[in-house]
Amino acid sequence: MGLQRTFPGFPTGYPGLALLFLRLVAGGAATLQAWIIVAASHGAVNTSVAAALLAAVTGLAFIIGLMTPIAGAVLSAGGLLLSVDSNVFGHLLLFESGMARLDFIVMSAALISLGPGAFSLDARLYGRRDIKLNGNGS
Repeated sequence: MGLQRTFPGFPTGYPGLALLFLRLVAGGAATLQAWIIVAASHGAVNTSVAAALLAAVTGLAFIIGLMTPIAGAVLSAGGLLLSVDSNVFGHLLLFESGMARLDFIVMSAALISLGPGAFSLDARLYGRRDIKLNGNGS
């Protein structure tokens, strides 16, 4: 099932810009927090670093609007994991408070249902197409 069937449309104009801004904020926060965790690990590889690298890749996909529903689900699940057990990761500078984690979860979940918008790779790959037929019907 393609993304065109998942979302009613890829909004343009101000709604599309708002979705772009929402993707930039949520994806940027996830990516920045992930790089803070990786930098604080001092080269040690553990489950926190692996999860942070997954969050960084998913946050970058969120920013460019690639596989937005999947990226939103992964980031929402990560935010829920942080809410349940914040000792999983070491240095949570951006998601230190419960309200910040709740905002992040809500933004990620909202983008799952609203879609990526017209200013995304998903719109370029799966958006509406103009089909041009030549005069002989083929």
